Amino acid sequence: MPIDALQLQLTSALQRFHSMQRRFPSDESPKYVGNVFRELENALEEVRVAQEQLVDSRNRMEALQRELTTQYQKYWQLFDDMPQPYVVTKADSTIVEANRAASELLNVSQRFLVGKTLSVFVGDDRVHWLGQVRRIAETRERLELAFRLRPREKAVVSVLARVAAEDSGLRWVITRTDEGAWSDNHPPKP
Repeated sequence: MPIDALQLQLTSALQRFHSMQRRFPSDESPKYVGNVFRELENALEEVRVAQEQLVDSRNRMEALQRELTTQYQKYWQLFDDMPQPYVVTKADSTIVEANRAASELLNVSQRFLVGKTLSVFVGDDRVHWLGQVRRIAETRERLELAFRLRPREKAVVSVLARVAAEDSGLRWVITRTDEGAWSDNHPPKP
């Protein structure tokens, strides 16, 4: 039941109680009726206090929700505006979040990156790469991985990714390390 509906019912119950109390003056009614009225009045007062506490709790929760929304928007803006590609994945490399720079590097819209595995963009031995990722997730190491990345419909590029593990998954900060793009047959010159 919504708190506003509870408040209306409580107000109505108090009005009915006061109406009954006026119809049965305590000096003319038997002693037990007076006791019943006192008990009912106490119970209604306890319900009223509980209702006020619920309203107060709801107001605090709404304020907290507004604050969390503001903080989330601020975090997302900072995350999305980072100049370096930044990706958050699960331990199996499934993308949870990717900023605009990562979207541009991978040549895939941000909304389509979420749910894809980062491993599909690996241009080298994926099995070895996934083994390294699994090790990082298990050992909670912070490592740098150098590998070739194959963006959608673009040439392969060399990257260096700083990878950090945390409870929720892996954080990737990716930096291009080549000046030119790899072609399948001609790696960049040292």
